[in-house]
Amino acid sequence: MLYIASILDKITFPQIFSFIKSLEYYFPFIIFCLLILIIGYIIRVKQIKSIKRKLAFLVEKRTKTISKQKDQIAKQNRLVRLERDKSDKLLSNVLPQNIVQELKIKGQVEIKSYKNVSVIFIDIVGFTKIAERNNPTYLVNKLNDLFSEFDSISEKNNLEKIKTIGDAYLAVGGFGDHPELSSINCVSAALEIQLLMNKLKDIAESKNEEFWEVRIGIHNGDVIAGVLGTKRIAYDIFGNTVNIAKRIESNSVPGKVNISESTYKVVKTFFDCSSRGKIATKNTGEIYMFYVNGVDFAFSSNEAYSFSNWFKEYKVFSVKSKIDIYGLEEYGLGFLTKKLAKNLYYHGTHHTKDVLNAVEKIAFNEKVSPEEFILLRAAALFHDFGYIDKYLDNEKIGVDYAREILPNYGFNTFQVNKVCDLVMATRVPQKPNNHLERIICDADLDYLGREDFISISSDFYKELKEYRMVKNKNDWDQIQIKFLKSHHFFTEYSINNRSSLKKKNLEFIKDRVVLK
Repeated sequence: MLYIASILDKITFPQIFSFIKSLEYYFPFIIFCLLILIIGYIIRVKQIKSIKRKLAFLVEKRTKTISKQKDQIAKQNRLVRLERDKSDKLLSNVLPQNIVQELKIKGQVEIKSYKNVSVIFIDIVGFTKIAERNNPTYLVNKLNDLFSEFDSISEKNNLEKIKTIGDAYLAVGGFGDHPELSSINCVSAALEIQLLMNKLKDIAESKNEEFWEVRIGIHNGDVIAGVLGTKRIAYDIFGNTVNIAKRIESNSVPGKVNISESTYKVVKTFFDCSSRGKIATKNTGEIYMFYVNGVDFAFSSNEAYSFSNWFKEYKVFSVKSKIDIYGLEEYGLGFLTKKLAKNLYYHGTHHTKDVLNAVEKIAFNEKVSPEEFILLRAAALFHDFGYIDKYLDNEKIGVDYAREILPNYGFNTFQVNKVCDLVMATRVPQKPNNHLERIICDADLDYLGREDFISISSDFYKELKEYRMVKNKNDWDQIQIKFLKSHHFFTEYSINNRSSLKKKNLEFIKDRVVLK
């Protein structure tokens, strides 16, 4: 470097030109330029590395800060979610889930009306005296344990617990399910609670301890439901249905499930019930009541108060299909009662009810699927609808009614067509083409092989004479003899359970004709 500097000091600008031209100074000049470039490159590289180190340090510092802030935010979010979940869980324990969602979205809950829900009241027998002779702490703890069991049973059966009032427990079914399923669930829960109380009684007696008993009452009807208050909010139901349910409960006895007529109409297909007749109640007059003895034998499993696997499949299908068969039957029977002529002594609403009962029994014993079971019930309902407009060849009119009404109750096109085919199959002479048609045909004429044949036959004669289809009883007996001889049952159940008595009924008619 000193060498280069000494040369630069000695030469002048004019000499530079000659210097460049000179081969003697050409290579030193090239070396000088290269050195300058190398030195500049090295300095620049060092500057870049220094900047990168500074940037890397700043980025790392900023990343740590952001990461720390992110962890703090995530922690805060977890705490918020935890508190929100606690709040939601608390609300869910106090209010139905759909009400919780409405309250969270809108900030308030509208008062709603619900049609044909099932209200269940449970009350501890003699609780006032029990409270007098027991320690309050023991009393509250035992009540809490018992009501916790009731909560579990209610939740299992899709019931909404409304509240407890001292020793009384109130729940309701029907805030989502159609009436048949909610009523079935309500009665099932009641039977399960009575089973629980029996077990607790056995345990208490084995220890020589005091045991508690409960009365249970269930009633179906319309209610109004809403949230009360702004601080200590409470969800409650109101209406005469609640009052009647309380009366049903107070008129029950320990160990029994007492239901009103409105509930009985919904659940009678699946439960064994015994009528109590009209019972006088305080402030609500006389009410038809029924005791539920248990699940009907046809639909029960080997366990007490438990449904068979078939019925569990039936409930699953009912939920998925959204078919409201109870609503359909309630509407259809009401429509028939209003529209059918009063002089239809045989083909009246009572006959439709009779066929409904028969088709349920035959269908279950013939092991049909849950969907087929519902289709058969619908067909039994519509098979005589045509009598509203026409006496002879009325099946086609019944089909027209079915096509108009069934879609309103959740039936799809395929199911509507199947029901219509079943209605047409009941036309006499019967010529069923498949298993379901054989079932509906046997249900329609089930009375031929029953003990009430003579009384039903008399009603039929009265109707035919009214419509001038027969002249006298002798003509009618001749028609019956001919028909009974040619008729035969199609299903295994009806053949085994109706054929023998049908023969006896035929012989009775023959003997009556001879005596004349």
